[in-house]
Amino acid sequence: MKRFSGMTIFGIAVLILAATYGGYLYFQKSAAETDVARMNKIVTDYQNQVLQYQNNNIEQAINAKQTVDAISADTVEWSKIIKEVRRTVPKDAEGGVLVDILSYSGSDNSAISLNMKTIPGSVTPYIDVAKVIQAFSTNPSFKDAFVPSISGGEDEDGKQVLTFMLSAEYVKPSN
Repeated sequence: MKRFSGMTIFGIAVLILAATYGGYLYFQKSAAETDVARMNKIVTDYQNQVLQYQNNNIEQAINAKQTVDAISADTVEWSKIIKEVRRTVPKDAEGGVLVDILSYSGSDNSAISLNMKTIPGSVTPYIDVAKVIQAFSTNPSFKDAFVPSISGGEDEDGKQVLTFMLSAEYVKPSN
């Protein structure tokens, strides 16, 4: 029988060790590549979630802006309407108003109702009411001015006073 030299046995042992180590490295590399692919998928999923979250925030901001714009378009600025009402009430020769406004009432569609009374002691209270109707009818800021009824009475000094309700619709000025 032939004997193997020590170098041959050593060479075979080194070859077996190298093959075993190479196999180990190959499987480690394969496991590392699998881990990298899994981590890349997780990163991509998180990036997609961040984009979706940002898109939802942008969509919510757009919806909020549209809501604010819609509300602003439908907003009735009552202070401007009241200023226009006070400006429209006719005045006498001395600059005093012909009627006192007792109360204002309005709705979101710009319809207004004004509860008014004539100034006590007016010589022509019915004509004062007619002048109020005419003033609101000719003012382009109001339309459909209407007084359904007029009630007569006397104040505590016995002077004639008329009370009435004027209904009209405020017309927003075009900008």
